[in-house]
Amino acid sequence: MLPVALLLSVIFGAIGFIVTKDNASYLLSGYNTMTEQERQAVDITAYLRFFRRFHFVLAVSLLAGACLLHLLNANWASQFVTLFPLVAYSYFSVKTASFYRAVAKSAWSTNLFVGVLVVASISVLKLSTTAYESNRLVLHQHQLEITGDYGFSLNRQAVYRQRVVNELPPIAYRANGFSGGDYAKGRFKVKGGKSVFLFVNKTKRPYLLLETAKGDVYYNHDTLNMQTVSDEVGRWLVAKQ
Repeated sequence: MLPVALLLSVIFGAIGFIVTKDNASYLLSGYNTMTEQERQAVDITAYLRFFRRFHFVLAVSLLAGACLLHLLNANWASQFVTLFPLVAYSYFSVKTASFYRAVAKSAWSTNLFVGVLVVASISVLKLSTTAYESNRLVLHQHQLEITGDYGFSLNRQAVYRQRVVNELPPIAYRANGFSGGDYAKGRFKVKGGKSVFLFVNKTKRPYLLLETAKGDVYYNHDTLNMQTVSDEVGRWLVAKQ
């Protein structure tokens, strides 16, 4: 997550210096749709001073906060990098409205933007309640189920073999899933192009490898012993004979 924080910080910092008084009428959202008469009512010099200061503080705060939190807990750092910009831009939008107060039509767009950011922030918080914890592996009579985010069920006949391994395959990129802090969930591409499914806390070893009709599935749990889980799955597989 630190590379993401660094990239976002560079982007936010650059935004603060890209927009100038000369190009604001082309690049500055809201201001670029105003008539010339409406622009005369906006103190663009004062606003750009706030605009630069906000993005500089956001860039520095995001990177510093992510680094400090990463030392304590990688999951906290991941949540911070996702949520902090949303909260910051909510403040930015409200503050921007005070500069555009003389332009009535800006109020509606500002309220809409803040509303979208609030909904996004709530969604991130909701995701955080499940994304940063282990999925459960449940053995039903005829199905193996991985519950939670990006989970799925497999018929007993679709699970071929299982064993405990100490390493994950080299991951190239996330194809459809979640990867943040210590956790990875969903479908990932490994180097070479093969797809695998991960439901793991990357800091906890070992992992249960399930060879299935759907592809290789790697699983572990924050608190469960994987050898014990492997033994349970092994007995469940034998029971189909």
